[in-house]
Amino acid sequence: MTDLVTVGDATLRFSPPRGERIETTGEFAAHVGGPESNVAVAAATLGLDAAWLSKLPDTPLGRRVVGELRRHGVRTGVVWGDSGRASTTFVERGGTAGARTVPDRTATAFATTTAEDLPLGVVRDAETLFVSGATPARSEALLETTATLLAAAGEADTTRAFDTRFEATGLAPDRARDLYDHLLDDVDVLIVDESDAERVFGLDGDVVPAGHSLRTRYDCATVVVTRTERRHPTVGLQGEEIYEVPPFETETRDPAGVHDAFVGGFLAGRHRGETVKGALVEGAATAALKRTIVGDVVVGSREDVEAIRDGRTV
Repeated sequence: MTDLVTVGDATLRFSPPRGERIETTGEFAAHVGGPESNVAVAAATLGLDAAWLSKLPDTPLGRRVVGELRRHGVRTGVVWGDSGRASTTFVERGGTAGARTVPDRTATAFATTTAEDLPLGVVRDAETLFVSGATPARSEALLETTATLLAAAGEADTTRAFDTRFEATGLAPDRARDLYDHLLDDVDVLIVDESDAERVFGLDGDVVPAGHSLRTRYDCATVVVTRTERRHPTVGLQGEEIYEVPPFETETRDPAGVHDAFVGGFLAGRHRGETVKGALVEGAATAALKRTIVGDVVVGSREDVEAIRDGRTV
């Protein structure tokens, strides 16, 4: 049985040196990232048997994605497409506008993924399945594929975790709400940022009532509400229990992938039998470690995360 299976796309992120512009730089640093692949890497870093399923073009760029994830200990199950391309994005940091992102995800191989492309047996045999809202928003095919994955996982008693990731969907709030309504009745663990709760569901104000409202609306066993302001505590709700865990303070070298590192740490903690509060602490410590690392994924070990959790030097 696989501890965690994630299904999604991965993007090659190209960044010029800080302070240089995309238009004029002579070099780019390349990193691989994506909500589901980042979560898989975080879980593998914490010792879980994590697998990532996807569809990629059989090109050097597609093979670069797989090689990168395998180097981080993630098992990959990839359908190699004979058409379409790999997702890319260019991120520029510096200048008067701060970070600028130029995504290019048109006509990708992943957008055509169907349930028949994926090994559903791996999903059914997993302890936990994780998908983010970025995946079903990519195409009608992926919306139906995601629904099939969640249904198959539910039939096999696989825990189904879903992160709304509204900003990554590229949808208007009402369209995103329709997408979530199509899927979230088949979700056990819902992770939502407080800004998503407000913009998509109109749940502004205190995050605790917002979390309870979503838990009731979709009958989820657990709801985790992450915070837009980093200094505010993350909130977890299970049944009538409410847990709040503040962030760990670390230097921020690169904000990319911090949220995904939290999710991977939280799911790893739950897999090991931690309480919801204990898993929130694990997620917060994993996110803190990621903030110190350049790139989209957390690199290190469970001992590094434990050092942050216990107040020791990494």
